[in-house]
Amino acid sequence: MLRSGEPLAISDDGTDQTVFPFLFEAIGHDDPLHDPPDEGEWVVPTALLDRDTAPGLWQSYRRVAPDVETVRADDSHGATWLSLRALEVVRDTAGEIAFGTAADGLERVRTTARELRTARPSMVVIQNRIDRTMSSAPATPHAVHDRAVDTIDAALDADLRAAEAAANAITDISGAVVTLSRSGTVAETLRRTGRSVLVGESRPAREGVTTAEELAAAGLDVTLTTDAALPGRLREGDVSCVLFGADRILSSSDVVNKVGSYPLAVAALANDVPVVVVATTDKITDADEPVSESGASADVYDGECAVTVSNPIFERIPADLIHGIATEDGLLDAPTIARLAGKHRSISAWTAISDDDNARE
Repeated sequence: MLRSGEPLAISDDGTDQTVFPFLFEAIGHDDPLHDPPDEGEWVVPTALLDRDTAPGLWQSYRRVAPDVETVRADDSHGATWLSLRALEVVRDTAGEIAFGTAADGLERVRTTARELRTARPSMVVIQNRIDRTMSSAPATPHAVHDRAVDTIDAALDADLRAAEAAANAITDISGAVVTLSRSGTVAETLRRTGRSVLVGESRPAREGVTTAEELAAAGLDVTLTTDAALPGRLREGDVSCVLFGADRILSSSDVVNKVGSYPLAVAALANDVPVVVVATTDKITDADEPVSESGASADVYDGECAVTVSNPIFERIPADLIHGIATEDGLLDAPTIARLAGKHRSISAWTAISDDDNARE
């Protein structure tokens, strides 16, 4: 279960009802555990706007649906997951306008898209996927809605293909794999390999704990340890590969990932352990420097003494410490990364459209 929403009072044919909305995340499109209806199909939520449904169904969904603040405030999911939620916000906003249940027009969609682009500055995959949707669709809410749906499907497919490429890249490397933080693409890679995994807890937020639990639930042999213990484990020789996700890949081929990645990569080089990064090409940016993002000071120190706290979330892994970057297009070399960085810069041109342009359209 992702979240619950405020109850919704509904009156239907003289009967008063109260709806309690809940939003669940399902893996795959398997049949539900309860008895299904005689006929059913999986649909995107905006299909509720164009169909006869139970009273208040769309309103109930909106009370648990993702929004800009969901993307901005989430501190437990990775960039890829949040990029999908951002695309859903664009889809829902455009759908409400396209199917006639909301006022305004394309200006409202663009305003929402701009807010999403800046909600998590360090997570370039959100910006790139929003840009791809907004720049390639004709200037109508209906077209943006349909393009957002297509971009979500393409993103899910790209994540799976990137995981497949990474799994192939480490197939011939025997032994355990070490990782840290939380990445859905890393988790999918490890599920495909079936290898034993050593996971760093990823302090201070400890999202690595969730990673360890999910991998263990998938049947993998998982060991959870402290971040400080990981470099020493590489020296002991019982780990044969380091697998990272990425919050962004710079045009220089340097990779930005969760704090703790750099010392682990340095230790890997010192012990002849390959470092493989798995990410979709939408995480490539034309920037030369990472974006600084800090966690709450209280996560590190909540005492009363005059202590200055530094709690950076991300750090840079130089390209010369990385054995390979696996994406949906296979392993990428530096010239290809630089070319894709330029392409992503070009699709951000839609953000220069002024409000006056919006009004004219």
